[in-house]
Amino acid sequence: MRTKYAIINMLVGVGGQILNLILSFVTRIVFVHYLSEAYLGVNGLFTDVLGLLNLAELGVGTAMIFSLYEPAARNDHKQLTRLMNLYRRLYRIVALCVLLFGAVLLPFLHVFIKGGEGIEHLRLIYCLYVLNSAGSYLLSYKNSIYLAYQKGYIRTGLYQIFELVRFGVQILMLMLTGNFILYLIAQFVIQFIPNILVSRRVDREFPFLKESKELPPPEERKHILKNVGALSLHRLATVVVRNTDSIIMSSFIGLGTVGLYSNYRMILSGLNQLISKFFASFTSGVGNLNAMADHHKVYAVYRELDFIVFLIYSYLTAGLAALLNPFVRILFGEGYCFAMPTVIVFITEFYLSGMRCMNLTFREVKGLFWHDRYKAVVEAILNIVFSLWLVQDYGVAGILGGTVLSSLCTCVWVEPYVLMRYGMVEQWQKRLRDYFLTYALRLVLTAGIAALAVWLANRMAIADIATFILFSILYTLCFVFLMLLLFWRSAEMRSLRARVKHMVKRGK
Repeated sequence: MRTKYAIINMLVGVGGQILNLILSFVTRIVFVHYLSEAYLGVNGLFTDVLGLLNLAELGVGTAMIFSLYEPAARNDHKQLTRLMNLYRRLYRIVALCVLLFGAVLLPFLHVFIKGGEGIEHLRLIYCLYVLNSAGSYLLSYKNSIYLAYQKGYIRTGLYQIFELVRFGVQILMLMLTGNFILYLIAQFVIQFIPNILVSRRVDREFPFLKESKELPPPEERKHILKNVGALSLHRLATVVVRNTDSIIMSSFIGLGTVGLYSNYRMILSGLNQLISKFFASFTSGVGNLNAMADHHKVYAVYRELDFIVFLIYSYLTAGLAALLNPFVRILFGEGYCFAMPTVIVFITEFYLSGMRCMNLTFREVKGLFWHDRYKAVVEAILNIVFSLWLVQDYGVAGILGGTVLSSLCTCVWVEPYVLMRYGMVEQWQKRLRDYFLTYALRLVLTAGIAALAVWLANRMAIADIATFILFSILYTLCFVFLMLLLFWRSAEMRSLRARVKHMVKRGK
């Protein structure tokens, strides 16, 4: 049943995300055509500022979903009701905090913006971003009950429908009016509709959630809030690492550069979101597995999923090294491209963050938030220090280079250590050594494939969509052949083959 739900969640999530990714590119092309480069920079900058405001969430969602897995597996209605009541109360506090923090930052907008003098109604635009962010927390907590029951595809499907509506309306707004404020209002209004519809469906399917206003006992609340406290530090690191780059860029280099960077970020974030949708479909199943199975079974599943993560990120990283600049050039023009050394830094950060995927997933479902809480603080501090130091001499590459260095100094080794030491427990030292050895070999292999892909792309001189598609096909075929040649007899590949055969037999 876990595999069945995982496949349904994957098909709905990944299919919808692919469509969203395509529409994001279309919207960005329309955006660039109808609005100035400065508005593109404002969009990227305020998105990052709101990422800082969302620090108020403090990891409440992650801690609560972790708490829901076990009672959902046992179908304990009373406990689920208590937890959802607490979840609602905490998210309302979060929404209020986002509004208050947003109001506090309003008088200091000029500090973050360099080169935005020609943009009208800048404060109104900022307020719309704040309202949009705060509003996203109202009613959205009810989505989590579907995640706990491994039925995330229900809410995902509904959200994807309204994402399509949003993209369509926003594109229409830009083409008819060229008005950025109407573009934001459309987003603000449409985001509430799926939340309302999901909320009503949850009320119908889980009527027991309305039978009581009771909260969990004080001791249990204390444990949950302890997890929230640890997660708040992780949240701090994530927000600082992901959402300060545009702010530093705008302050030291200019808003126009933020606009160029936002194109690359849209592509890389779109791919990350696509992969996240793929693996998020397994998260509920992993949470259920962790609640029901032993360490050996959990570790075996971890190895399989981590191997899949490597295949995906190795393929994308090497491909992006060769094709990212040609793609930006074809879509937006030569003037929107960064130099190749800067692009290499982009994709290095993309690979390092992507390869953390399974460690973070299993940390969440096992509730190991407390053990590496200080790692998050050190990562955040190092990221800011390195970025501010390197931006002086290396510009955009220096800012992203700071992110790479902070990750190497903290996440790359602390997260697997915590997972093996406190999550897998048995033979954790051997498992940790195996992990680092495998990680190093995979890194070298990916770098070698990327270097070869870049060399071949330069020889082919990709200048239009036809040569881009042709190179993509050839690269994909070569990558698949090489991976099968190298890993066909590996334990992970054998396990995956056996799982696929079992699924096919069950399907028949």
